[in-house]
Amino acid sequence: MRSYQLGTNNMLVTLLLLCTTLSSCGANELNKKAEATAVEFYKQVQQKNYDAAINLCSAKAFTHDDKDKWKLGLQRTAALMGDIKSYTKTTGFNIETSTSRGTTVTLAYDVLFQYGKSKDSIVLVKEKDGSMKIYYYGWDHSDAEYLKQISASEKNAVQYMNAIKEGNFDAAIGMISETAFNITSKDGWKTFYDKVTGKYGAVSNYDILSDSSYYHVQSKGDSGFGNYYDIFVKTNRNGNDVMEKVVFFQKDYTEPAKLVGHFFL
Repeated sequence: MRSYQLGTNNMLVTLLLLCTTLSSCGANELNKKAEATAVEFYKQVQQKNYDAAINLCSAKAFTHDDKDKWKLGLQRTAALMGDIKSYTKTTGFNIETSTSRGTTVTLAYDVLFQYGKSKDSIVLVKEKDGSMKIYYYGWDHSDAEYLKQISASEKNAVQYMNAIKEGNFDAAIGMISETAFNITSKDGWKTFYDKVTGKYGAVSNYDILSDSSYYHVQSKGDSGFGNYYDIFVKTNRNGNDVMEKVVFFQKDYTEPAKLVGHFFL
């Protein structure tokens, strides 16, 4: 699961319900205003009107992340997860009054995207004019396509490295995308393997470093514009540990990611 947040880096996710300090009428009004702002925020993000969405934020939201970072974060989520299909409030009425931020309301939403799901947390703060503005926005992605693609790339990296370990370079080359041959021919790849073996030795063992796997979705690279997945591998060659990286590429989520690069770090 990938987690991210916008706004303060020190936000507590559990906020106290202090009904004794607010009348039920006042509390209901705060919650209604907070929910109305949150709904409008999602509508604007859904339509990719990011500037309008950010205008629903309090000035206090930009203490740690400025408006450009907020916009980049929203754009990045859209690139990773696709369009917002629906958003459903799961909890609300979480009001805190005695904070350095002032009076806040926390709402939680389940969001269904084109390519995954998310559990969102939105904290809104009461402004001097009585309106509720967004102070914090955090999300946890699950069942996301980009996470599935990373996992698939790691599995393909295992198959590829097994072929390298066995010295079956033809099988390894058979896993390489045709796109990669526009940069380096099949003979060039064979030469690469021979040179690497001569310099470092054959692979006796290896580990896929899953914690280091990374993604670059909708990015520009040697294979064109699309999704890149970096899989890091620690090999043992001639008794020495060697760091290597294999890269997989797909134009979009509709096609499988295929190997396009092999690098030594």
